[in-house]
Amino acid sequence: MNLIKDFNIQEDDVVTITGGGGKTSLMFAIGKELSAKEMTHVLTTTAKICIADVPKNQCMISKDIEAVLNQIKKDPKREWIIGKEIVAGMKISGFSDNELDYLKDTLGSLVILNEGDGSKRKPYKFYNDYEPIIPKLTTKIIHVIGAEVLFQKIDEAFFHRSELYGDTEAIFDEGVFKKVMENFIENKLDTMLEKTTPRILFINKADGDHLENAKTMGEIGRLLFDQCFIGSLKEEWVKRC
Repeated sequence: MNLIKDFNIQEDDVVTITGGGGKTSLMFAIGKELSAKEMTHVLTTTAKICIADVPKNQCMISKDIEAVLNQIKKDPKREWIIGKEIVAGMKISGFSDNELDYLKDTLGSLVILNEGDGSKRKPYKFYNDYEPIIPKLTTKIIHVIGAEVLFQKIDEAFFHRSELYGDTEAIFDEGVFKKVMENFIENKLDTMLEKTTPRILFINKADGDHLENAKTMGEIGRLLFDQCFIGSLKEEWVKRC
């Protein structure tokens, strides 16, 4: 698996990851590859990351962006997970656009991997008006969905905020998948990103019985996004659609 190459991640990229079904896992997988190549990078969030998901020795939590900056300078190749504070003892909150801009301007070459929304560990989610939170300095977006959602009933078993879809009896079939992706692009990405910002769809969990689902979703997704990949972070493989 070579995610840096697949997603064409450059040394000054700000990659925002949205959706569900493996956002945090994908962020950490990319981070490990950046560490192996000794590329300076940080992992962070503009939503909230569950602190139980992150190694304590990699966490740097401080409201003082200068303190964060100085610590990164001392050990620039470390896989830092940065945040502003711990909320309710459970989740890490992130920094503002201006603070992230300051980090990049000061450090120069720096990859920022940002988790742009939460999905409560569900394979996909539906969006409130204020979600996702995509920093203005984002240079690339990766939208994640778990392949197991295809042909499932749209309820809380598989979808975070399922009530926002509006049809409690609906099945997430090919037509719904296409419509949901189109709506996300039109109502979220087109309003939050420059048209030239690369938009990538990653269909995760394309293993076992879900492989055919992933292939079906990939045929639709590749027509909507700049790039589309299916893969399995568990099995450590990714393939372009």
